[in-house]
Amino acid sequence: MCADLQSLYRETLIEQSRNPKNNYVLEGANRRSELKNPLCGDVVTIYLSVSGDRIDEASFEAQCCSICRASASMLTTRISGSNRLSAISLAEDLIAFLNESDSVIFENDDSLQALSGVKAFASRIRCATLPWEAFQKAISD
Repeated sequence: MCADLQSLYRETLIEQSRNPKNNYVLEGANRRSELKNPLCGDVVTIYLSVSGDRIDEASFEAQCCSICRASASMLTTRISGSNRLSAISLAEDLIAFLNESDSVIFENDDSLQALSGVKAFASRIRCATLPWEAFQKAISD
């Protein structure tokens, strides 16, 4: 990955971490899931308001590192207002993308590509996937 692209991705993660979107308790949420990463202490809670096959709104609360916070912000922004099955597929694809070295799912100018930098640091992959795993648990409950 070229240095300019790495810098852009780093800036995106910093911006998402410093100014996260949807970082609040969603009043009236009908789905909720909290996950912890015992290796680093990250804790993230995903709140969903789901009606039928639609995720009307998503939010999160977290005590976590900047990567986890940025990832949660990206997740909730991306799935709010989306179809349930599309959001589930997106979560599966993102988790696979970050865990599989040869995965190229998000290479075509996708904002989630900014999370690709964690692939170089095995211990940080879970920081990026934790919110997505919490979403999977919330939507399946």
